Amino acid sequence: MTNRRDVLCLGILGGTALLALQEAAVAAGDCPPANSAAIGAALLDKYVAAVNAHDTSSFPEIHTESYIQHSGRSPNGLAAQIDNFRGIFGRMPDVQMRVEDRVIAGDKVVARMSFSATHTQPLQGIAPTGRRFTLRTIDIWRVENGKFAEHWDIVDFQGLQKQLRGE
Repeated sequence: MTNRRDVLCLGILGGTALLALQEAAVAAGDCPPANSAAIGAALLDKYVAAVNAHDTSSFPEIHTESYIQHSGRSPNGLAAQIDNFRGIFGRMPDVQMRVEDRVIAGDKVVARMSFSATHTQPLQGIAPTGRRFTLRTIDIWRVENGKFAEHWDIVDFQGLQKQLRGE
């Protein structure tokens, strides 16, 4: 069943009067902007490019100052996100990120990601082996004003440990 919000946000009926109502609903924050998928895709691409360049200088353009990290593995905030990735780059000097799949809807960006690197530093309590490994994640971000504002993830640490142990 279609409700009033669906009609307004999705523009189901069309027409000039509905377009005016839709614009008002977007302005009031009741609907995501019509171009939210393009914004989310561009934001994810910018994030991946920054990580692959090992450059956190664009993180203020990618993350809100009050960025919320729900994983509990790092503190909240933009500064903590910068520190977290500087640590990752130090532990995995050749790390590269790849987007395997993406789903973007409304204010959410969901991506199945892989991080590939060489095990040259202690990781997960395992001494360096020199092996190549791939860490797989599923990440969900909430976008606010064109930046990532919140993050949830699922990380395959068990798969990572098996690779590092050569299993």
